[in-house]
Amino acid sequence: MNPATPLDALTRKTASQVVYQIFPERFAIGNGLSSAEKLAQAAYDRADVVKRDWDESTLNQPWGQQFYGGDLDGIADKLDYLQDLGITGVYLTPVFTAPSNHKYDAVDFFSVDPMFGGDAALQRLTGALHARGMTLTLDAVLNHVSDQNPWFKAAQAGDAAKRDWFSFRADGSYLCWQDFGSMPELNLSNGAVRDVLYRKPDSLVQYWLGKGIDNWRFDVAQDVGIEVAQEMRRCVEPHFPDAILLGELNGFSGSWFQAGGGFHGMMNYWYRTATLAWLAGEIDAVQMNRALADARAAYGLPGLLCSWNMLSSHDTPRLITTVGSIEKSRLALAMLMTMPGVPLLYYGEEIGMEGGADPDCRRPMRWNEAEWNQAQRALVKQLITIRQGNPALQYGDVTVLGDRLAGNALVFLRHTDQPGEAALVVVNLSNQPLQTRLLLPYSHWYDGVPLKDALGTSSDTKVQAASVLLDIAPHSAAIYQAYEPYQNYTFFKPRNRS
Repeated sequence: MNPATPLDALTRKTASQVVYQIFPERFAIGNGLSSAEKLAQAAYDRADVVKRDWDESTLNQPWGQQFYGGDLDGIADKLDYLQDLGITGVYLTPVFTAPSNHKYDAVDFFSVDPMFGGDAALQRLTGALHARGMTLTLDAVLNHVSDQNPWFKAAQAGDAAKRDWFSFRADGSYLCWQDFGSMPELNLSNGAVRDVLYRKPDSLVQYWLGKGIDNWRFDVAQDVGIEVAQEMRRCVEPHFPDAILLGELNGFSGSWFQAGGGFHGMMNYWYRTATLAWLAGEIDAVQMNRALADARAAYGLPGLLCSWNMLSSHDTPRLITTVGSIEKSRLALAMLMTMPGVPLLYYGEEIGMEGGADPDCRRPMRWNEAEWNQAQRALVKQLITIRQGNPALQYGDVTVLGDRLAGNALVFLRHTDQPGEAALVVVNLSNQPLQTRLLLPYSHWYDGVPLKDALGTSSDTKVQAASVLLDIAPHSAAIYQAYEPYQNYTFFKPRNRS
């Protein structure tokens, strides 16, 4: 059992979110327009734009130039849908003016792309989200820009100051992201570049926070670097103390937190790797349980709680396509909503959308309910409701227990510093029932406390002298929570609270 870690209000608030990721070009078109009507607008009047109907395939596309017409007003139109699901925050991949459909190649960091409705549409969406108590996280690329960006074009034209904003070689070649010549890398060692990106009040990061967005997610954190993240937080925090800065790293992020003072959280691909490998049979429960414990040890509780846990994204195949069955996807979703960290749900996963690697994972959202997996959506709603009803599942610490059991089960206890605020999560991936007595090194589920599976699939049990008898069916999950069974007696007395 980890010693109690004090948590500030911002960490608790952040950890209590459920975030929905949207690729704006593919989610919805506002104002009731069809793809053909939307794509007839002037913003799409370019020779390189390939126009597609909403129901056409994303495959065999010209890279980054296939457009369906999704925009920010379309997202605003669907906020009732998201709120009904239980979503509390929206994360958008880049929205700034850029030639591609993904917008990771900005031409202008200070304007919203006209394809998405421009600055006014972002303000409408921000206002609509805030009116519902929901947050907005935008995506920033500090590492590179488009080769059509005026800064880069000035550098190529001989502007001495702008030339040092990039890294040119004597032969005219330049550093670019993963050798994509259309994405020249910014020289983050240049103070003027840092000024325009995050240091000054009118910089990219601070400008849009001043316009009302809530948080930032930063692309390719390994290229941005720990030192830049640390300086950025020092610049931003005094002016926007509630803004969360989150970095993307497709791997284990321990060093980012151990260095201190940088990103509040990271995209926790570590959990995704472990979860999908376990479900695929590539690792056993020993590694799965250790993966949970390793992140807790290396990230620290605040860093872990403020990180985003995901099963899929715009960069990966979709969940159902990866795991190959609804049964395994349901186990993965139960893990997503109960492991420490902020659940990040990629658009369409709640209705069972399929899709392989990019660009197939970026199919347009299906709005015809006849195409939905209604059981999957009901499960997602149920899991979010369970999570949001238990503080331990939102910002509780984690004690891993499955590493002491034979079989093939992930078992962990989430618990806060308040007696009784806890949840015991059991995911049995074995072909056999998990029937065992589990010792609980937790002081505040007292002898006789009854436990009920919030998912309703496993039988009730109760605490017996710091242990519980488990009987979990094969390929199923249980989320055990305590309740008060008596009218004139309570287990969880206020005098035991810290």
